[in-house]
Amino acid sequence: MSISAAAKPTETQAEAVGTEYDDEGLNEGIARPTEELVVGLVGAVGAGVSRAAIALRDKLHEEYGYEVQIIKASDIIRDNAAKTSKSSPASKGAARVKDLQAVGTELRNRFGEDYVAAKAIETIAIRRSAGGGYDESRKVPQPKRLRQATIIDSLKHPKETELLRRVYGGMYWQFTVFAPELVRESRLKALGVEKDDLVGIFTRDENDREGDHGQKVSKTAYLSDFFIRNDGQNDTRLKSVIDRFLEVIFNVSVHTPTTDEAGMYAAVSAASKSACLSRQVGASIYSAGGELLGVGWNDVPRGLGGLYSANDEDDDHRCFKWGGKVCHNDRKKEELYEKIFDRLSSEGLLAEHADLTLLRAQLVKTPVKDLIEYSRSIHAEMEAIVSAARSGKPGIVGGTLYTTTFPCHNCARHIVAAGISKVYYVEPYAKSLALELHSDSITVTSGTSEKCAFLQYEGVGPDSVLKLFHHGVERKRNGRAITNEKKTAQPILPPPMDGFTTHEKRVILRLASVEAKDEVAESGARA
Repeated sequence: MSISAAAKPTETQAEAVGTEYDDEGLNEGIARPTEELVVGLVGAVGAGVSRAAIALRDKLHEEYGYEVQIIKASDIIRDNAAKTSKSSPASKGAARVKDLQAVGTELRNRFGEDYVAAKAIETIAIRRSAGGGYDESRKVPQPKRLRQATIIDSLKHPKETELLRRVYGGMYWQFTVFAPELVRESRLKALGVEKDDLVGIFTRDENDREGDHGQKVSKTAYLSDFFIRNDGQNDTRLKSVIDRFLEVIFNVSVHTPTTDEAGMYAAVSAASKSACLSRQVGASIYSAGGELLGVGWNDVPRGLGGLYSANDEDDDHRCFKWGGKVCHNDRKKEELYEKIFDRLSSEGLLAEHADLTLLRAQLVKTPVKDLIEYSRSIHAEMEAIVSAARSGKPGIVGGTLYTTTFPCHNCARHIVAAGISKVYYVEPYAKSLALELHSDSITVTSGTSEKCAFLQYEGVGPDSVLKLFHHGVERKRNGRAITNEKKTAQPILPPPMDGFTTHEKRVILRLASVEAKDEVAESGARA
């Protein structure tokens, strides 16, 4: 018995998946790619995320022919505030921002850290169903191809990103929108937020310390496919950046990575080699002329130069397989907690029945927990500098360093001393004291030649470089470069509308059809 006969779909299944096939090949009728898009925007308060959402909506509608809906996370939070202890959030000023932060945190705590994304998904599904998004003529309704997009403004937690990617796969794209803190302050003051309220709002927004269910903008931003600097007083530059990113998504014409995108991709590639138990960080250094001088990642240094790697096999002495397989920085901090406890106890400075566990719980809330001095690993930025020195390459002075994470204060002083003029980073790093300790030699704004500029990265997300610039789609037709019309252009990697079980049934139906035709042809030949 053939596979197709053994697994032949029932009549209902056949009607559900459809039987419209031609004779061109087995895959015809199976792909059914969708043109639908779901876009998540991430950004700190005051970054201008809503402005970016409007600019993106207008581009998609006017130039690409999409029907676009914007879902505001703040509306979801406000609409569900009755489920929390703060049922009536304020409507303006600092109180509005603080109330929405508090309600959002409580909603995530009660219903899951991906709650806002789940409610957005519910809204998208209802819209699709109400808007005729399914072929109701079949016994099992099938989704239609729709040129529609949904923009979610804005996400605040990495679990929201994870859920959206699990549900929508390749039709989900995420944009991070950022602006320097001074610009954000100015925008919020214009909305009636007092300066005294800004610090608390910014801190809670970037990385809420109230457990895992608080806002985690910096960690969510790191997961994005695109990064946009939105610091202008008008939308001219913002629209230009969005225009390029959309042309890349829709493969309108040939695009290649910018120097900054190539530099950050090199940094992320290096980070993949790190076996650090805390976090993987990568860095690359380019000369002023665009030559790659060195790369580095955070890992344990090896005798006579370089870092341990998988190639060292039995001689690999990285922390995950050496000295108890523990993070030595964490172990040293635990020893420090004990020494503090013992000293305070011996000096009679603790209550009679004081408990180390209770003292530790309080110490963890202080900067003691942020100590990074006891790690065995060299940091990625230091290794990038050292690797250029080992190979004898000139050109670091005036060069640019790309790093996946904002440099710590230890790396910052090496970067400054090396003569590097610019640093681009993706993820902020709360433990870094670089700006506090070296404000005389480091700036976070461009255009100051006397200082090293630490700038947030703008461009295609380094994790998305390969899928967007090395996708394998044909670039020429009849010897000429292909330029696609925006109104009909397809997303570069459109996912299928149907699940894999539906595809299996389509393959089986097609296989049964070609086998039956072949059997008829052979019978006719024998006759």
